[in-house]
Amino acid sequence: MPSPTASTTPRRILLVRLSAMGDLVIATALLDGLRQAWPGVEIDWLVQSEFAGLLRSQPAIHEVHVWERRAWGRLLRRGRWLNLLRTVLEFRRRLRARRYDWVIDAQGLAKSRALAWLAGGRRRIGYTSKEPLAGLLHETVVRQKEAAPGRERIGGEHAPMLRQLTGTEIGAPRLSRPEGQPARPATLVLAPFTTRPQKHWPEAYLRQLIEQLAARGESLSLLGGPGDRAAAARILEGLPAGSVNNLVGATSLSEALSWIADARALIGVDTGLTHMGIAYDRPTVAIFGSTLPYRTGGRAPLRVLWKGLPCSPCARKPTCGGRFDCLTGIHPTEVLKALDEVLA
Repeated sequence: MPSPTASTTPRRILLVRLSAMGDLVIATALLDGLRQAWPGVEIDWLVQSEFAGLLRSQPAIHEVHVWERRAWGRLLRRGRWLNLLRTVLEFRRRLRARRYDWVIDAQGLAKSRALAWLAGGRRRIGYTSKEPLAGLLHETVVRQKEAAPGRERIGGEHAPMLRQLTGTEIGAPRLSRPEGQPARPATLVLAPFTTRPQKHWPEAYLRQLIEQLAARGESLSLLGGPGDRAAAARILEGLPAGSVNNLVGATSLSEALSWIADARALIGVDTGLTHMGIAYDRPTVAIFGSTLPYRTGGRAPLRVLWKGLPCSPCARKPTCGGRFDCLTGIHPTEVLKALDEVLA
């Protein structure tokens, strides 16, 4: 599909990044660059329903469009084709009523390309990938390679996109505090859980870290989702009552964000909550293992711990037989030292 003229100043832009939480946080790095290049532009965001709360309180985003992925899937599974068609057409009508100049697919999946096409737009641009439906875009951009210079900054993977659109360089993710949430105590927030075992720091290490932090009088809060409750119970078993404020599975997304926004500092693994520490300008210690880390963040101090073993990054294909040497090699003493450095 031929690319339309790219020189026209956009009035309205739609960003399509549907999931997941950490990737959404990182993709917010695009917002500042777009606004610096086009101060009067209206920027909307298309996101899956379960992550909409992350974006709705952000003043840089004019309107949040929600894709009800599960509802569409239910209609499809039940064979309710006419209802699904009506739902899709109504969704397209709402998107196209905004008359977007640019639609940016910041994900590079077939579903994000299809939704970008539904939104219309005089210029649709997205990332090259092995996914189908690239023909629904007017042009594609090669995502920043993991080992390339510039990828060491959080959000650096989106640098080529911003450079092609505006000629400017990528900034850091930045989030505004969730609206309507009360002020939280300035605790040390721990975010040790992910959905992938090859990104988990050993539970025994986390227990040791909590014991050492509590012994020196730190006020601690533990964050995680409902699926992390069992792991949290194992880690905290036998600890004195009140030594940790266990919020695992007990907060909404907005509530969890407010605890991070008001935190004294954050320690976490490669997960969305850790990236939010950077986006909220909190001193952050990030523990990486099987994934390639960023090295620099925003304005607040950041210390990244990563061993850089020959087998790293292995991403979703570990070769260590489950030993996860990249993570077991990072000891609690190193994390404590890094915390002291970011708090200094």
